[in-house]
Amino acid sequence: MRRDFDLGPEDVRALDALGLPWEAILSGKSRWILIHDYPIPSGYNHAKALAAIRLDTYPPGMIDMVYFHPLLARADGKTINNLSTLSIDNKDFQQWSRHYGWRPGVDTLASHIRRIRGWLSHEFRKR
Repeated sequence: MRRDFDLGPEDVRALDALGLPWEAILSGKSRWILIHDYPIPSGYNHAKALAAIRLDTYPPGMIDMVYFHPLLARADGKTINNLSTLSIDNKDFQQWSRHYGWRPGVDTLASHIRRIRGWLSHEFRKR
């Protein structure tokens, strides 16, 4: 697994606690965390995906959004809002445009990963 840049010890512990392989890569001008085999809840077209998180200003700046490869779709055919595509590490990723009020000094990479799980589950409560 690539480690193109260093993370703080709390972020490393949070990623290791997932029990999934992860990488810290540089792609273009951005720093990315790639979490392999990220579990996707039932109801989607894939059970696992490669999840990417952009860390351009973190820390101390905010993190928002998540990116998935392969592209996710709801198995029931309903549309997922606020999606676009972006190439990361020569792969097409689906950008989930999800924004929230980042709390400096409180929110971390770990809290962002918890939000990702929530976004995936919340998708089915919207309709």
